[in-house]
Amino acid sequence: MALRYLLDTNILSDLVRQPQGPVASHITRVGEETICTSIIVAAELRFGAVKSGS
Repeated sequence: MALRYLLDTNILSDLVRQPQGPVASHITRVGEETICTSIIVAAELRFGAVKSGS
């Protein structure tokens, strides 16, 4: 079984704010195929985007 990284809302928000930052570097290092998130985090991100008008 391959190692997977479950990213939470704070980490994904940081990735959006700093697309060349440490989170992006780590994702590049471990490979995008190892990254996942939950449906709850996806809903939180959608809610935040709607609330901010993005």
